[in-house]
Amino acid sequence: MCITWRCPIYRYETGDIEVSRCFLFGLLDGYLVDRKNAGWRARFYATLLEPFDEKPSPNIVICGGKVPVLSKRGVRYMNALVHQYGDMLTDIGMQDEYGTLIPPENDKGISLQ
Repeated sequence: MCITWRCPIYRYETGDIEVSRCFLFGLLDGYLVDRKNAGWRARFYATLLEPFDEKPSPNIVICGGKVPVLSKRGVRYMNALVHQYGDMLTDIGMQDEYGTLIPPENDKGISLQ
């Protein structure tokens, strides 16, 4: 995972995968929601994040909240998850008019289940 022009990018073997926080959360939770209960998932998600420090930095006048930061384990896990997603899309091989890999739509008779 790296940042280019303030946009998170995952470097995949056939090209870059642009990701957002919402994409990563949907990918992560969609993968685990059928396999584990909510309590297990909450504890697991906490292990993927750096410990939260409530104390603001000394040069801050107003603290409106802090952005959660992935731990080293969290970065490795998310890299593996996005890599598997890229492998799945490459295996399916569907592309849009721009050549971007896209997931199949269920209404076309293709199911991801």
